Formats: sequence, structure tokens, C-alpha cells
Amino acid sequence: MNATAIPAPIRELTPRVHAAVLAGVGDRAPTTMRIPNANYTDPRIAAAELRTAFSAPLLVTPSGAIREPGSFLTFDLMGTPVIVSRGGDGRARVLVNACRHRGATVAEGSGCTRRFTCPYHGWSYDSDGSLVGVPDRRKGFDDPATRGLVEPPSEERNGFVWAVRDPHGVIDVHRQLGPLDAELARWDYEHHDVVATMEVKVEANWKCALEAFQETYHFPYVHAQSLVGHGTVANIVTFDQFGRHHRLGVPLKMLGAEPEPLPGENITCIYCIHPCSVIATSPLGGELLRFYPGPTPASSTIRHTVLSRFPLADDAVAAFFKDYTPQIQAVVRDEDAVVLERSGTGIAAGCSADLADAPRRDMDDKGGS
Repeated sequence: MNATAIPAPIRELTPRVHAAVLAGVGDRAPTTMRIPNANYTDPRIAAAELRTAFSAPLLVTPSGAIREPGSFLTFDLMGTPVIVSRGGDGRARVLVNACRHRGATVAEGSGCTRRFTCPYHGWSYDSDGSLVGVPDRRKGFDDPATRGLVEPPSEERNGFVWAVRDPHGVIDVHRQLGPLDAELARWDYEHHDVVATMEVKVEANWKCALEAFQETYHFPYVHAQSLVGHGTVANIVTFDQFGRHHRLGVPLKMLGAEPEPLPGENITCIYCIHPCSVIATSPLGGELLRFYPGPTPASSTIRHTVLSRFPLADDAVAAFFKDYTPQIQAVVRDEDAVVLERSGTGIAAGCSADLADAPRRDMDDKGGS
């Protein structure tokens, strides 16, 4: 895809979004939905979500974060330390960041390396997770070929690395995405550069956090003083379903309110990928957000990544993102996260009348929310 061209989904969606702006109303559901407060607070529901929704393939990271052989990054995936590494064979893998001897983490941060070495006893692993070095191996250790880092199933598709949490599970991202697979393929995310990734801990349920990125109703209030509020037409969106996933078409103020939309890329698409990922596009690249449950129903982690559609090797592009990135990170960290914690406090206390008035619905292994 030419980086200066308007992506096909934007071209196709612009007339609908512009018509919604002229009408003063976007797509709406036929009725109001009430959600039981327990869906955000009940530990049984949280446990059922881990067994069901979070057994699906999860979007772990953009491919651009580990573009070169030997490049890697580490983070905590819902209590499991992981390494996302591109091996010397060019394949991306997700590895459990725990030495097979005494469980110490073998990598920290991000970078590029041929070896991960345990700081405890010096066991070393190749970038593909193979155990390649055991000091004083004559002491009776097992065959190194059987003691590589644990590797949950993973797959690279549409410019992202996906993985399932169960090391004995299976992965089929095409099946998971369904009709969204072809839609994502049209964005050429394979060639997006990763600008920066930020992690924010939030004292609110993960769904509470996710839902804030599925509407623009709050923009004039939460984002009144920042670039998001200034640049977007609030509370008017189009909606399209892609199986278990969906897309919002959001007008930027540059779209205009004349009979014909102003030329250019003047809308953004917000994709919600089941169960916990959001991609918000922009004329420059976009943002990837992942919302992970915390150790309690009232806690979660947001991983926020800024993407560039243009090569960061270009000095002008790099200069732009040096100024822009702190601003958009501040929107998530200092605006969204702050109000989410206030919402989380009220929901955890059972004080939200609209939620608490709904009937309680218990969950079983086949349930979801």
C-alpha cells in the first residue's frame, strides 16, 4: 500500500460517516441494553471469562515491534511473563519467560540478541527458545532438546503476532477473525512502524476500560482540552459487525458539514477485536490497545501502542511523533485512565443504578460477557 494513499476502508466508509454528520445522528441500536453490575464485579464471572473468552487467540503485539531476526520484547500477559521473539529463521514466537531449571526470567525489556541467559545458573536459550547452553552439564541434567522455553501456540497474521495462553492449545487466527480477517488485511499493518508502547495499570474492570474506547460520547467531557476532543466530531459513529468483532466509523472535524465531504482522509476506524483489543486508525498510523484482566475483577492493564504508517527513518516523521506521542499517551494515561478509575470505584461498590438494577446472571463454563 502506498503510504500516501487513502486506505480502501476509509474511502468506502467516508460517504456513510459524512451522511451521519449531516443528519446529526449515527447508527444506533434499536433498544437500550442494560448490563448486570455483577458482570464487572463477580469473581465467578471473571474466572469464566478466563476459561472462555481469553482462551481465544489474543493480539499480542504488532509485527513491527520485532521486525529483525533476534529482536524481542517482554511483558506480563495476565500473570504469565512472556517473551515475543523473532528467531534467526525469521519466525515470530511467543515464549514463556521462565528458565526451565528454576523458573527465573531470562530476558528483560526489549532489544535484539541471539541468546537469552538465565541470571541464576547461566542456562542460555536461542532466540527461538531452544536450550543451547548448560554450565557443567555433566552433573546429570536432561537432554537440552527437551528443555527449551515453553512456547504457547502463536501465529503471525495481518501484521500482528497472536497467541493463545494455553501451551497445549491450538491457534487458528483466520477462524477467530472470521470476516474481519480480510478487512484487516487491507490496512497493510505489516509495514507500520512501532513508535512507542506504554502500559497503564487501572483500578477498574477490563471491560469498563475497553468500553471507553468503543464510544465517543465522552469526548467533550473527558477530552475537552486535548487533541482528541478538539479534532473529533463527538457521539456520531457508524457501526459494522464482523462476526464477534465490529468497526466504528468516527468523523474527524476536518470532514466538514458541507454537502460533500472535504477531500482527504477525514475519518477514523475503530476496530474492536474480540475479546480485548482495539485498533484506532488515523491518517498517520493509529493506536493499538489491549485490555487485560488484573488479579481482581476491579483491576486491569492497558497496553497502548502508537503506530506509524510512515517510516520512522524519515526525519520529518520521527520529529512529528516525538511531539505527538507524549500527547496521545497523556490522553490515555491522564484523561481516560483517571475517569476509568472513578467509574471502577463506583461499579465495584455496586453504586451504578443503571447496571445494578438489571437481573443478575450467573456464569458457567459455556458463558461469556
